[in-house]
Amino acid sequence: MTPLKTNAARHSLSEETYSEIRQALITGAFQPGQRLSEPELALRFRTSRSPIREALVRLEHEGFVERTPNARIRVVGLDIDDLAQLYVLRANVEGLAARLAAPRLRTIDLEHMTGTVDEMERCVKKRNAAGAIAAGQDFHDVIMRECGNRPLVQVLDGLRARISRFRALVASFSEYDPERVSEHRRILKALYQRKPQAAELEMIRHVNRSADVLIARLRRQPPK
Repeated sequence: MTPLKTNAARHSLSEETYSEIRQALITGAFQPGQRLSEPELALRFRTSRSPIREALVRLEHEGFVERTPNARIRVVGLDIDDLAQLYVLRANVEGLAARLAAPRLRTIDLEHMTGTVDEMERCVKKRNAAGAIAAGQDFHDVIMRECGNRPLVQVLDGLRARISRFRALVASFSEYDPERVSEHRRILKALYQRKPQAAELEMIRHVNRSADVLIARLRRQPPK
């Protein structure tokens, strides 16, 4: 194997390992405060310790894991005050994404988003919180994909990933606020009308209200 191919293979393995551990953290496969051992992770993800070490450094910078005073790595706890601060950022960043996407969205994008909102409504009626969350995620993914600003997408992806650790808990409660369907329809209306400022405002209102509902729910039943 040539040096170029060797480097490419190493990079691919590193990215794959990072993505797998990150997804495990988002979905709650590791408990808040749990210690993460490089040898155990290497065994679990069937790789060497080098890509594990690289992944943990990246995840530490992103706020998923932290290094203790004795240099051990553990999963960052789920702190509700931290969540509130993340949502302040997300509301404004995602509002900007909606404003930028408004003139760029194609008819096929808007039709797809209409379908996702309809699916959200069906899931709410069936009390399928996980399905409603997934449909809402699809709606927001279209906006993020079409906003045309790569740095914004990277920031928003990181925020949403950290927030998703809490959203997985809410999905397990089998509850979903039906008002979110109406909020998505108002965002969609502004996008159909090609009104960037209105789309931004409706998105900010939606994210802020989502934060209020989520945080109130978690305060009633705090994460362990």
